Amino acid sequence: MHVKHLINGGKSIKETAKTYGVSIDTLYYYEKLGLVVPKRNPYNAYRVYDSADFFKLNVIMELRTMGVSLDDIQEYLKHHDFKSTLALLDKELESVQEQIDRLTRQRQDIVQELKHDLNSLSDAQTSTMTIEQLDDRPCELVSTDLLFYEDIPYAFAQYMAVNKHERLKTLRSIPTYLVDTTHKVNGCFPSKSIMLYTGERNPKIPYIIGKGLYACRTFKGPFLECAKIYEEMKTEIAKRGYLINGDPIEMCLIGSYESDHFDEHVSRIEVPVKPTETEQQAMKTRSE
Repeated sequence: MHVKHLINGGKSIKETAKTYGVSIDTLYYYEKLGLVVPKRNPYNAYRVYDSADFFKLNVIMELRTMGVSLDDIQEYLKHHDFKSTLALLDKELESVQEQIDRLTRQRQDIVQELKHDLNSLSDAQTSTMTIEQLDDRPCELVSTDLLFYEDIPYAFAQYMAVNKHERLKTLRSIPTYLVDTTHKVNGCFPSKSIMLYTGERNPKIPYIIGKGLYACRTFKGPFLECAKIYEEMKTEIAKRGYLINGDPIEMCLIGSYESDHFDEHVSRIEVPVKPTETEQQAMKTRSE
């Protein structure tokens, strides 16, 4: 039986790189790190990869596929025994589980954002005003300063950088404004408070949008139309027998982060209200 030698006198760096489907620079880098240092041909100083080198490269390529860092591989090859093999695999298992957990959270974020966008679009289709009893809602208070509109994205970015909360995601956090309706700046009501609302309850967040009765309307179109929509709501609130009981809240449900087209934006206005004495009596009569 004829025995075939595959390696013979060894393989060149070009042949070795082709075998593994990597660049020659990758093998240069492994050599620089001391992971695989091939012998040199004594006649021309060319690199020659032998059986021991291919053994190491097989291990390295497998571990890289598993996501093991080059630093960990370097340490592993220095102390290569069964105990270190088990330790390496155990560490990598933990790393994989962390990735699974991160991807699971990422999937939940995407699902939540899809639901939020679809629900917002659905509510905006009718654009009718409703009277709703809402609970306390914690918000991240970004600023109580009067900011120019173009400064608000930076204010959000700065706040997120300082307050590194996992829940603060650009597409999941709703820009929310408590506004002053006594005057307008560039056609908009100036904000008394700029907030980020995620819909999550967290006792560590001190700022609360207070519970109570609100007149609510979700509409499609530019956020700058909030002032106009509020004027329409004032008339509707009075017709229904309610009085305005505080500053309105403007929420940008779908905005520039989701689309550059203003006609695709969706906003919500919540106006705190209370029934007039006449409406209170009518409500009492209806409940009897």
